[in-house]
Amino acid sequence: MAIETETEPVEYVYYHQGGIPGRRPVIRGGKGHETFNEIPLVDVTNITSPSFEARKAVADKVAKACTEVGFFYAQNHDVPQEIIDEIFAAIKEFFAQPHESKMEVHIHKKIGFRGFEPLFETKLDAKTRGDMKESFLMGPDKSDPDQELPFPPLTDQPSVNNWPPDNQRFRIAVTKYYNHLQRFSKLLTRTFALALGLEETFFDSMCTFPAGYVRPLHYPPQEVSGGEEPGIAAHTDFACFTVLCQGDVGGLEVLNKNGIWIAAPPIPRTFVVNIADFVQHITNGRFQSTVHRVINKTGEERYSIPFFYAFDDDAELEVLPSCREEGKEYEKVRVGEYIAHRFKVSRTKHPDKAQVVNV
Repeated sequence: MAIETETEPVEYVYYHQGGIPGRRPVIRGGKGHETFNEIPLVDVTNITSPSFEARKAVADKVAKACTEVGFFYAQNHDVPQEIIDEIFAAIKEFFAQPHESKMEVHIHKKIGFRGFEPLFETKLDAKTRGDMKESFLMGPDKSDPDQELPFPPLTDQPSVNNWPPDNQRFRIAVTKYYNHLQRFSKLLTRTFALALGLEETFFDSMCTFPAGYVRPLHYPPQEVSGGEEPGIAAHTDFACFTVLCQGDVGGLEVLNKNGIWIAAPPIPRTFVVNIADFVQHITNGRFQSTVHRVINKTGEERYSIPFFYAFDDDAELEVLPSCREEGKEYEKVRVGEYIAHRFKVSRTKHPDKAQVVNV
């Protein structure tokens, strides 16, 4: 005779990790894994200290955050507030334009995915209409004299960025911010090297012309009780790491090991830094590329500016010797090819001819 037992219904969180669909069971109460319930804060003042011990102390805190969470707030960074204020003012002005004006620089008008994307253009969660946000993407450009290039600008080449022709304020503000974030991110690569027990300059040879992208985002107000329609669906980032500047409206959430969403609210004068897929790959999972999403339930406009930092397009990434398991084979990943693949995963409407430009 069969005995009927009552079982708890299983609830899952669905996401894309490394561009591949996945799911995680939601575990509530005292039965779950040991995991985080807040995002740690790391004071990064000393990442440029002349004292090795001071730099190493920051790196140790970063290592702990990246191992246990994959996210941390970077407090006391050196990007001037006026640069941040300028770009936020410029992107608010840009996104406030009529839809037709923004569509003049749509990403399909140039190869390389540079330019404007309207609401619902990207889609990771098949159950939704798409991501409820609009964005603009710019990145490295060998022809741009305003970018801090490691060589003279190749002014005989056409620009690969897709700038609004009549909005110089926007182009200047975004480019200035891009230059500052490139410098800050290069400093972070040395902190990450120390955090992994490597020489500080270990990653320098992969960062001669790194693939960094600024992507201003605008999330329109949703109904406060508007359910789970995502501003950006649950995912991991595709580069080495992301440096996010949040406005004053929240919505970012990070998934812990128990399938619980942990809020990462804005904190003044901080960046949110998260590990992305390249660093998870080379550390064999020691540093976690953690699933996150944005849902704007505030009823207010939300603006944020992520900077995605990757190594040189032609760099080949493999698992670090100190992170390998004996007898196991590891594939190499070429940076430019993987970025091109990840751009296409969530862009179901892009034309087949679209490609990421090897700039």
